[in-house]
Amino acid sequence: MVVSVDIRRRFALILVLAFSLRLCFAEDRITFSTPIKDSETLLCNNGIFRFGFFTPVNTTTRLRYVGIWYAKIPIQTVVWVANKDTPVNDTSGVISISNDGNLVVTDGQNRLLWSTNVTVPVSPNATWVQLMDTGNLRLQDNRNNGEILWESFKHPYSSFLPRMNLGTKGSTGENIKITSWRSNQDPSTGNYTAGIALIPFPEIFIRKNNVTQWRSGPWNGQVFIGLPDFDSLLNIDGFTINNDNQGVYSMTYANDSFMYHINLDPDGVIYQRDWVSSVRAWRIGVKFPYTECDAYGRCGRYASCNTREDPPCNCVKGFVPRNNTE
Repeated sequence: MVVSVDIRRRFALILVLAFSLRLCFAEDRITFSTPIKDSETLLCNNGIFRFGFFTPVNTTTRLRYVGIWYAKIPIQTVVWVANKDTPVNDTSGVISISNDGNLVVTDGQNRLLWSTNVTVPVSPNATWVQLMDTGNLRLQDNRNNGEILWESFKHPYSSFLPRMNLGTKGSTGENIKITSWRSNQDPSTGNYTAGIALIPFPEIFIRKNNVTQWRSGPWNGQVFIGLPDFDSLLNIDGFTINNDNQGVYSMTYANDSFMYHINLDPDGVIYQRDWVSSVRAWRIGVKFPYTECDAYGRCGRYASCNTREDPPCNCVKGFVPRNNTE
């Protein structure tokens, strides 16, 4: 049989278009038939966030982690990590939909390193994963109008992004909070956590190994009473504390720019940063704790703290230091 050159050209064009459509479809999502390898990434529609494998900058290891980072800036800024405590030792890793419908990370020997671990029974062809414009990674169910089975915003790591909710459920003790990296070069689980606590009113806390290091003071319905005016979270666009009147409190903010985040750094300090294109750098806004005197119990029970004095701690009237070195 003789096939004309024109027909062959048309067939080749159809193949190219089909392949291109597949790439476009896979650009911001993963399906059972379109996993991504170490050299590939997802890019959300607005181009701000990217999802895939990375190695932290300035590290001496070749360990590979799966995470979400800002795609358009020259400074590596990772906002979420999946396999933080189980990295891939080389570039053989794969991110895919498993046979039980979960998003998983495996290495070259097909060993499971991380999973969304959703227990609702679903078939692999029924789920897909999409990177949203907000930086939220979602595992969704095809069968139920895209029902969200799992999302990274409900499992945050070190960053609090716009439109994310951090909160606590008083009746169960359930708490969505952020956790620091071990160091700037090591994204494994660090020593610090930050979130909302009810004691008995909502307030923000930073803890090191479950020991309180800093508190914002209670929320009085308008402000956290322990924060000075210039540190007020109310200066962050759209910052709100929500109460569903059933024991659930959450805080969120809705800045118009997604080039903006609040991060708990490995040193146990919360920084609010926004990207300044003119200088190609992150600008620091609010910071907690702001001075060493902001640290919880810095000078003990019967002393005051003043950063303008050296040493900063002084006993209140009627008390003396326990020893001369204090």
